[in-house]
Order: sequence, then C-alpha cells, then structure tokens
Amino acid sequence: MARMHQVVLFACGAMAVAAGAGAQQRDTAARDAAANAVALYNADRTARVTGQFDVPAERTVEGDVAVLNGPATVAGRITGTLTAINADVRLTAGASLGGLVVVGGTITGLEGATVRGDVQQRAELLRYHFDGTRIVLDPEPSYDEAWWKRRARRRPPPDDRSWKDWTFTSAHTYNRVEGLPILLGPRIRQLTDWGRFSLDAYGIVRTAGPLRWDRETLGHDATGELQFGRKLGIGVGGRTFDVVEAVESWQQDEGEAGLAAFVLRKDYRDYYRRHGGLGFVKLHAGVDADLTFSFGDERWENAFERDPVSVLRRGDPWRPNFAGMEFGNMHLATTRLRVDTRQRQSSLWGGWYLDADIERGTGTLWSYAYPAPGDSMVPLDAMLRAPTPRRMTYTRGFVDARRYTRLAPDVALNLRIVAGGWMSGDHLPWQRRLSVGGPFTLPGYDFRRAWRVNPDVLTCDGTLYTGAPANCDRVMLFQAEFRRDFHVSWVRNDVRDDWWRPGFNRRAAWVLFADAGRGWTVGDEGPINYKKDEVPPLSTFRSDIGAGIDFGSFGIYVAKATSTASEPMNVIVRVRHRF
Repeated sequence: MARMHQVVLFACGAMAVAAGAGAQQRDTAARDAAANAVALYNADRTARVTGQFDVPAERTVEGDVAVLNGPATVAGRITGTLTAINADVRLTAGASLGGLVVVGGTITGLEGATVRGDVQQRAELLRYHFDGTRIVLDPEPSYDEAWWKRRARRRPPPDDRSWKDWTFTSAHTYNRVEGLPILLGPRIRQLTDWGRFSLDAYGIVRTAGPLRWDRETLGHDATGELQFGRKLGIGVGGRTFDVVEAVESWQQDEGEAGLAAFVLRKDYRDYYRRHGGLGFVKLHAGVDADLTFSFGDERWENAFERDPVSVLRRGDPWRPNFAGMEFGNMHLATTRLRVDTRQRQSSLWGGWYLDADIERGTGTLWSYAYPAPGDSMVPLDAMLRAPTPRRMTYTRGFVDARRYTRLAPDVALNLRIVAGGWMSGDHLPWQRRLSVGGPFTLPGYDFRRAWRVNPDVLTCDGTLYTGAPANCDRVMLFQAEFRRDFHVSWVRNDVRDDWWRPGFNRRAAWVLFADAGRGWTVGDEGPINYKKDEVPPLSTFRSDIGAGIDFGSFGIYVAKATSTASEPMNVIVRVRHRF
C-alpha cells in the first residue's frame, strides 16, 4: 500500500507543479475581464449594440462601445474600449481601438490591429439577466450542465437569505431496482447572526412495479445541519435514510446512468439497500472545500432487479443485480475531504477537483459464500445453503483527483487519477469492491466483458458471477484529454435561450484522450493477485486511445483498446463531459 500511495502522491504533485501558477493567473485575468465587461456595458456613456456590429475602414466611432451577442468586425477606428459579451471579435489589418474586452468569445486578427489600451479575454460565456437596461451577473451553474437538470439548477435558492419550500421532484436517475424514484418533502434554510440551519427531508416513492405499501416501494432520506460561521466555520448534523445505493457511484453520473437505463435498457451500476442513520462534523471553507467526519450505524440488504419500462429493448432481460452481496449491520467511521474549485465564477473549466475518503467498517455480515482473496467461483451448492455470518473489520481508502487547465482561451488539458481500495483488515464486502472498464473509465473495452481480456484485470474475475459484479480489492486509473474549441455559430447561445437547444450549451470542441487502468486483488502473487504493499507494473495496465466531438453536455466518441488487439473499436455517446 505504501508504494501505491507514492504513485498517487507523485502523480498529483506533478500535475500541481505543471499547472498551478499559470492557472491562478488565468483565473484572475478571467475574473477581471468579466467584471470589467459588466461595468463597461452598464456605464452611462457606453453605446450599446445587440447583434452584429461592423465598423468599416473609413469610419471612426467615438467613445466606448458594448456589443452583446455580436459578432463584431472592426476595420476602422474606435476611440474608446470595445466590449464584446458572448460575441466573437474580428479585427482586420489597420483597425484601431482604445481597448478591448471580450467575454464569451474569440479574438482574431489582433496581430494586425492597434490596441492602445489593455486586451482582456475570458473564453467562457457570461451568464446574466437584465435589470431594466443594465445587465446583472447570474450565479454560475454547477460543473454538471446536464440538460435534464439545467432549468432547475439555473437559479438555485439564494444563500444570502432564509427560505423554505416544499419539493416534489424526481431523483434525476432511473435504474432497474427503483425505476424512477420520486422525492417529496420540505426544504428549509434559516440564516442567523452566527451561521445557518438547513433541513432537507424527503420521502421516496419507487415506481418500479409491483407497487406495494412496503419498504420495496417507500423510503426516506433526511439531513439536518447546524452551521456555525459563514465563509469559514464548523457544522454539525445528522442523517437518517432508507435508500437504494449504487456500489460504484464514482464511475458514472446518476443522470447519465438513468438515461442509459430508461432509453437503452442498460444499467451500468449494481445496487444494495442502506437503512440507518449517521452523525457528522464538518469543517468548511466556503463552497470550495470541506472536511467531514461521520459515524453511522446502518443495515445493508440485498436489492433485486425489477422490471421498469424502457424505451428500447423492452423484451430483453435486465442484467441481474448481483444477489450474493452480504447483508447485516455495520458501523462505519468515515473521513472525507472534498475540494472543488471548478465552480468559481472565473472559469468553469479551470480548477481542481479532489474527493478523497477513508472508511473503517465493523460489523457482522451474512452471506451464502465467502470467496477468499483471489478466488472467483462460488459452488452452486454453497448458494443453496443457509447463509452464514462473518464478523469483519476493514479499512478502505479512495481518491479521485482531477486538474482542469486552460492552456489557451480555446484549448484545455484535463488530467485525472483514481486510486483506492483495501487498506487493512478483512477482505472487503461486495458493497465496497471495485472495477474498471466500460464507457466511463476505459471506453476501449466493453462493460463487464472481461472474458476477452486474459487475465481479467478489469473486474478481477467478477464476470464469472451472475450479473458480473465488481470484484477487485484495489484499482488505479489514469485519464487525460486534450480539447480544443471549434467555433460553429449555431451551437452558441446565452442564458435566455438554452431551453430550446439543450444539448448545445457551449461551443463545440474536438477531444483527444487516453486512458490506462486496472484492478487487482490482495493476496499471493499471480495475474490478478499482489501483496498488500505492491502495485502492479504499468506494463500490466489496460489502455486505450480515442477521439470525439463534445457539444457541451452531449458528445460522440470513438475509442480503441491499445493493449488488447482483439478488442473492437467502440463508439460511445455521452450526455456529459468525460470527467
């Protein structure tokens, strides 16, 4: 495990050295450009233009000019500053300007023009609304711009005042165990001089048949928190729940998983039931970072696939939800660190993301069979016997670290490393095992079809079980992508019109990517077994390369495995960014 930590720390440190200083400078410049654009547009002496704006070579425009949703073409002279908001600017040879501020657009021809003042640019669109003739910045949406959530998330309830409401909504997912979960219940935010109180209490109705008045159909999830301090402070709270939980939620967003299940009848997750409660203490630093300590007492239970409707392949059976998961009572102590600077107003693409946790579990779980580390098959007669209990204590760690870096206004390099799994104690329960492979981690390899890969370093022989569950004690994954915007006018929009073209909320970009990863079990040496202080050689990792076009929250990609020649080329459609 020590060598595993060294690899993770080395990779994260290298990313930080390569991108840290330049990213801070770009974030500051982008923030200043947005603020100046709004101030110049709202200034009384600024001439405002909406739509196309042209300055011929023989023309001189006096004073400052602001162009909204352009484009703007300048061949002549502007004595003041040209401000372009969500508009491209084209300068021809001989053009002259007092200054130039461009937010949400590109600049071409700058080398042949004369700009006497500063040139400021931010690539991301400016999100705003009108207050009379003035424009007012909107809160930036979260990094997940999935179109099925966007209208609900565009204007979240404000954090600067108290409010309460009654929520009736879906859980923004769909799966073969619950169908479409419906949430209903109160939400409360109460601000005080010393902090804030929040409560989110939902009843859950699962729509997958048969509908009965029991825990298969009904559930609940309620969280309350008392927060001391606004920007910096501490929070204490608790949660009670009866939910269906995904085994590996890190691989795929809930909304994307729901669309795949509802449309294609493909559920890429496995599920189990959690019922219980927990208490937590949270140290928070604004919205960018928090450190949470929690202790919970909960019961784990099996969850079985039902038969919710799907648009396509209605006659095909669902992939079985693995029925061999342990069930019983567990005490969980968890420490989680979250850092997310991607939502800063300066840039949706520049920033860090880190989600790391350590969980120590203790309890008694029942199962029909317990494979030893490295074992794969469970005899049929063992599955027919009565379940037996096992007292277990384990420690599991997990880290997902990403760096998003703008190399230029329309060029980005994004890096990701995922590593985690067994750290100490007993063999991990099925609910905590891991895997890689499939459209979300290694798209060059088919999902849970590791029989094509020998040895099976993707699920660690999990495909030998019914339902092909994840069976790895540890995994490691590296992902990199290079993206460059290409400017097609019909994919551009602003905050007022994105409801009618939901898949094209950003400028389009072409993407080149590469991935490498594998899983392994902790045990004696072998194709998939390594000692607890060892990391497999990089030569044993499975890798792929690919390319695609990303329209924002809709992308089409082609991927090919490079380490397994027998794997055919895959075409993948994603409704969110790769990571």
